[in-house]
Amino acid sequence: MSARSATSSQRPHVRNAISVCIVCRNEADKLGPCLASVRWADEVIVLDLSSTDESAEVARRHGARVVTHDPVPVVEWARNRVAEEASGEWIFALDPDERVTDGLAAELDRLRDRTDFDAVAIPVMNFDFGYPATHPLHRYDPKPRFYRRSAIGWPTFPNALPVIPTERLLELPRTDELVIVHERNRNIVEAVDRVMRYAPAQAQAMIDAGEIFTARRMLAVLSGKIYKQFVYGRAFRDGVPGVIRAGTLVAFHFYVWAAFWHQSGARRTPADDRLLRRLDRTLESLHRVARAVLLTLLRARRSLSRLR
Repeated sequence: MSARSATSSQRPHVRNAISVCIVCRNEADKLGPCLASVRWADEVIVLDLSSTDESAEVARRHGARVVTHDPVPVVEWARNRVAEEASGEWIFALDPDERVTDGLAAELDRLRDRTDFDAVAIPVMNFDFGYPATHPLHRYDPKPRFYRRSAIGWPTFPNALPVIPTERLLELPRTDELVIVHERNRNIVEAVDRVMRYAPAQAQAMIDAGEIFTARRMLAVLSGKIYKQFVYGRAFRDGVPGVIRAGTLVAFHFYVWAAFWHQSGARRTPADDRLLRRLDRTLESLHRVARAVLLTLLRARRSLSRLR
């Protein structure tokens, strides 16, 4: 065996590095558990958006590298910015209110050297007001948070996800052991604050994209959200927490459209008026029918009571 081949055989395999990237602003109370759950990563970077609390200090105490930046309204842009600071082949994007399960950490470590995909869709288990959902819509919400730095970037539209070819996306199984745990809304104050911060930015992004407000589109979108959260998502099965979760998420989209209308000039148009008046007449007719049916049922019930 030549000296060159002997040296090559003894050289240790260098694994593809994983860089955890977190964007943070005034979330020192959430950041600790998040950072503790990614101690296994090769690199942890926190992009601190000029926090006025101890976020940067908490990050440094956990061994993270802190990069400071002025506040920005859209976190998706900031995710691209913090990824520029990373040195790893893989970016693992997290929020301060998220943490990684041990099973997920082991799975990502196992996947890091594969070359047949550019991103991994990881189930996100959302906790709202201290309770996880039972429906997969919120219990296993897949997000492409683990991706190859050279291949994937985030769109700058609020709440948008990267577009990844299906053949280059690996989806993890939907099990509790392989999730990102997301403490989405710990209390009502946090939920309202999130709506107030994100909805106007999303509305402005819609305007910047050339979208035009109409009452028809607003009603179509909101009715779809109501169906998705309350009916498809089986909100009532999770009791009061499930109903509050669904209502909060629908309220966010209502505020987006209210802001969209207002930021578009708050105009009252004849077309919108005609549509809403037709809707008003339809609802009034339904109200009369429902009232008549209810009165009929009450009379029938009284008649049966007398017969007994």
